[in-house]
Amino acid sequence: MPTTQSQLSPEFFATMQGKALEAFSVVADMNHRVLQGLVGLSAATAKEGLRTFAELQTATMESAKVDQAPHFGASSETIEVLRQNPFAWYQKGLLGVLEGTQKTYRLLEANSQVVTRSAERLQASADQTGQEIQEALNTSVSRLKEIYGRS
Repeated sequence: MPTTQSQLSPEFFATMQGKALEAFSVVADMNHRVLQGLVGLSAATAKEGLRTFAELQTATMESAKVDQAPHFGASSETIEVLRQNPFAWYQKGLLGVLEGTQKTYRLLEANSQVVTRSAERLQASADQTGQEIQEALNTSVSRLKEIYGRS
């Protein structure tokens, strides 16, 4: 491919230099917008993690406030109940275990709801960030096509 003097003119180099500077500016702006989105997502993730931890801790503390299951130590009252009515002692113990199981189930249910809500909020943040990044990339590509499509 033979090069002519007109293709290597100072105007040609000036035009190419101008386009390169514009393209560099577009890419720098795109990088800025993408990094800004990722930093925002990281901040939202950290905030959501703290929020989830606080909600889990609150649910655990609420569960701990409720009266605990009966204690079956070797107290004189427990031994006396066992002597008088072993079936009642056994029934009381079984009911205590069932209550403890129900409390544990309720705590697990509350915790799973907290984690589910947290995951939904994180998903929404990630979706929004993904859309912002996609928009930044599309805008940059369009701008680069415009720059290099000009004569």
